[in-house]
Amino acid sequence: MRIAVVGAGIIGVTSAYELAAAGHQVTVFEQGGSIAAGASFAHAGLDGAGCAVAWSPLAVAGGLFGLALRSRLPAALAMSTNPGSATWTLKWLRANRKAAQHELHHRQHRLAAYSRACTAELTQSLHLDFERSSGVTVVARSAADSQRLLRASAVLDQIGVRYKQLTADECRSLEPGLNPQVALHGAVHLPDEGAGNSREFAHLIKQHAQRQGARFVFSAQVLAIQPGAQPELTVARGAERQREAFDAVVLCTGLASRDLLAPLGLKLPLIGVCGLSVTAALRLDEIHPHLGPASVLLDPRHGVSIVRAGNRLRASGGARVAGLSRTQEAAALKSTYRALNEWFPGAARTAQAQQWQGASPTLPDGLPVIGRSGLTGIWLNLGHGSVGWTVSCGSARLLSALIADITPEINIEGLGVDRFR
Repeated sequence: MRIAVVGAGIIGVTSAYELAAAGHQVTVFEQGGSIAAGASFAHAGLDGAGCAVAWSPLAVAGGLFGLALRSRLPAALAMSTNPGSATWTLKWLRANRKAAQHELHHRQHRLAAYSRACTAELTQSLHLDFERSSGVTVVARSAADSQRLLRASAVLDQIGVRYKQLTADECRSLEPGLNPQVALHGAVHLPDEGAGNSREFAHLIKQHAQRQGARFVFSAQVLAIQPGAQPELTVARGAERQREAFDAVVLCTGLASRDLLAPLGLKLPLIGVCGLSVTAALRLDEIHPHLGPASVLLDPRHGVSIVRAGNRLRASGGARVAGLSRTQEAAALKSTYRALNEWFPGAARTAQAQQWQGASPTLPDGLPVIGRSGLTGIWLNLGHGSVGWTVSCGSARLLSALIADITPEINIEGLGVDRFR
């Protein structure tokens, strides 16, 4: 089949690879000048089923720790001045009601665990070498934080994720670079999880997709889609407009999908959950060889993660629905820098830090839409939120199986578009 993939973030690139590896003739259209340049560019890169379920930005902001409540809504979600955000928040509350959480957590875990297995398989078979960190340590600053941590860990018990509770001394032994002056009551360590450089991975996978025959077209904005037995794309490249027909079209365009699908009668409740990161060179010091984290450090009280990426540190935080105002961005950056300096003082050369902000396309239940759109010839692989990197390879393989009419390797209940009709 001739298949068009719209969007070249981590989801689009992995989808292109799986489809090309399955023997399809794939063309990827990307409105930017490079792959993984939007929401995939400089996020935390957390990679694990436990993090995806229990410590995604929305899980933390949503009160899994019972923090930052405003009128019984999480601060990151309480956007009553924006009607669209308020509507989305109500959908989020309904999807995450207590009666539905058990099944929702299992669906999130199933997809994340499957995807991690797919990523590991590709990494080994294609000999991929990219920046990775092993282990995730979730810290508690006080006894109250430790109690919240224990309640959150109950989710890990439900979905079968391995973890270990640590005392403050055990945590400092595991992370010798921690500031000895910072308050620390205990921690939970997830040895099987970690973080990875998704942008670097995307560039490696792109090369292998090209070797399988996939073609990447940049500075090409898809303006419209016409469903049908041979769906057509209207593509703008500079001043030129052209229409091209394919056997199938796959949308991996995140938030841009709303404008492409709405005229066709499909209105998905996608919203951008904005976050930011600070990336700085790690200060190399022979006198202090343990500067920086040995594994990934999560500070849920401040909603910040700190990750070692090669010879750099990346601190990420600031999750908020529907965007950050300049005031909110400044406050989030300040909080992110503060957490980095509190936990690992002097470890990063922050004077030359790279600051980044991105919006992750998120659906109310935290799960993506993978498969048929209900529109002839149009397929979807979008709405992965902040865990796009975690679930990218598995989502792409499921999509490829569905297009080929092959039974997927895992249960895909709850991933279809019908749940939003």
